[in-house]
Amino acid sequence: MARRSGQSGYVTKKRGVWWGRWYADVPGQEKRTRKAVLLGPVSDLTKSQAKRKLLVHLEQAGINSEVNFVKAVKPARTFGQQAAWWKDNKLVLLKPSTQENQGNHLRKYLLPYFGHRALDTIGEQEAQEFITHLARSQYKSPNGTVRTLAPKSIHNIIGVLKLILGKKVWQDWNLTSPEVPWLEQRFFTEEEMLKIVTTATGQWKPLFALLAETGLRFGEASGLHVEDLDLTGGTVRVRRSVWNGIEVTTKTRKGYRVVDITPELVKMLTEHLAGRTTGRVFQTSKGTPLGGSNARRMLYSILEKLKLPTGGLHSFRHGRVSVLQANGVPGDLIKNWIGHTNLRTTARYSHFQESYRQQVTKKVGLLAKRPVETEPQLPFGPQTPVMDPTLRIGPSAQAVAA
Repeated sequence: MARRSGQSGYVTKKRGVWWGRWYADVPGQEKRTRKAVLLGPVSDLTKSQAKRKLLVHLEQAGINSEVNFVKAVKPARTFGQQAAWWKDNKLVLLKPSTQENQGNHLRKYLLPYFGHRALDTIGEQEAQEFITHLARSQYKSPNGTVRTLAPKSIHNIIGVLKLILGKKVWQDWNLTSPEVPWLEQRFFTEEEMLKIVTTATGQWKPLFALLAETGLRFGEASGLHVEDLDLTGGTVRVRRSVWNGIEVTTKTRKGYRVVDITPELVKMLTEHLAGRTTGRVFQTSKGTPLGGSNARRMLYSILEKLKLPTGGLHSFRHGRVSVLQANGVPGDLIKNWIGHTNLRTTARYSHFQESYRQQVTKKVGLLAKRPVETEPQLPFGPQTPVMDPTLRIGPSAQAVAA
């Protein structure tokens, strides 16, 4: 390939028309492919004119340019190669949970579709076609059911694609993705949380009570050490989280926080620890962190026993924020206790029951505070106003007589 020089192509006559032919370089491939272009009818062009027209076409296409030559000589970098570099140099620096989620998106969806494509051939149009492909494809879940990807999942997969390609590539893209439907998150009401805590036994009782009264994420509660509790001052210091049995940092920087707890919860935790001063607050029989799957199974069994709608561990967190909001706790204090980065996130965790909404409506209703003043009625109902006989509408009597 390095010995190749510029080319002028050649013309050939076929079925009364001139065709121009040349060889096109394929990046990363030694063998070239043949290309052809229609130049015009034989009746309108001589062979010399057809050759000159072909040369103009080759010039405009940059066939003999240095850029095209370098591009042909240099092996094309594929998406798979770029993805491998990104995985080894960027993904590895992120949280383990992020590595697993984004790694799965790369393995299951991105590499099968883009893996062998040249990196510089992936643009906005190809990304949009990929979105359509994801929206139409069906996938088999571990339990054997066939389903399509949720819009939120497609959004996350495209996010990984952008991370691999880099912002310089996609910053001007205008992609259209399936609309993500809004579904209200299940949250436990104050009454439901109290029933759950009352029904729970063993260490599940103080654990669920902690989730209900602090709004901690389950991973944060699982990562608590006894040293993180100040039972004299009534506070819990959140310093770490647990993911798949591994201690990791909190979800965000705001996750490092101090949460105040009630005397009732202090008493429950004190009884649970039974004099222990070290180790994990909640742990398995082997001293390892509690797993989310075991906690969910226990929670589901309690909800089934109480005949309450199914809800996950995160429903405690949504429920706690809602209770704080309903009791008029300042937003900044809620944000600090919950560990949110901004109040906009806290607002998404706020849910208000119908009974509470109606109660507030009655409390702040204008008509309930001040009755509407109505116009007094005459004894015999509405009457025609009595006019002063000296008043006239229109010309006066004197004017009419005149």
